[in-house]
Amino acid sequence: MNIREIYDAYFEAFEVAFDEDEWEPVGRFFTEDAVYEAPRGGWVQGRGEILSQFKNSLDQFDRRFPVKRQIAIAEDQVELGDGYLKVPGNIHYKMPGAPELVFYMEEEVWFRDGRIERLVDTIPAAEAEKMAAYLAEHLG
Repeated sequence: MNIREIYDAYFEAFEVAFDEDEWEPVGRFFTEDAVYEAPRGGWVQGRGEILSQFKNSLDQFDRRFPVKRQIAIAEDQVELGDGYLKVPGNIHYKMPGAPELVFYMEEEVWFRDGRIERLVDTIPAAEAEKMAAYLAEHLG
């Protein structure tokens, strides 16, 4: 399995974990000492800490929306290197009675021995400001 196939399997497992709120199956994609850098949560190290960060982040943001968010990967902009993958795209959030929130995000992934050793999610400052304004106006 190449790193893009590993990433796609991880992405699918993440979506299932999001739906079922069961994160342990996602852990198999990470090295024991993996590092995750989150756009709003700083960085954490270790498989268990990463899974906790995922759950906490989704509970604090994504689950505030009554409709599950949709992720649209910009396939034509995906970068693949030796043990490295960059996946840019847009995330779409919907809420009844409010305009759709769409923001750009990049996910950079470094692999070691077929597992993720470093994951960095980046949201540009302008996109983060757009998110904050939306939250203040529509989610109080």
